[in-house]
Amino acid sequence: MDRRNFIKKVGRSLIVGGIVAGGAYLLLKPVGDEKCELDFICKNCKQLKNCSLPEADDFKKKNESSTNKR
Repeated sequence: MDRRNFIKKVGRSLIVGGIVAGGAYLLLKPVGDEKCELDFICKNCKQLKNCSLPEADDFKKKNESSTNKR
């Protein structure tokens, strides 16, 4: 391998690593003061009663309407 190919591969690897690390940070960063414990399904969440995230509020409203119909 010559020097030019080595520099290209290292540069590309650094760019791909930066993109992956940046994407992971954006995906896993906490939102505001509250954060989800990565249990993306509210149905199985242990903190659903105390959660005030918008996704949890939507799930609670949908769940109330389905339980009221029964």
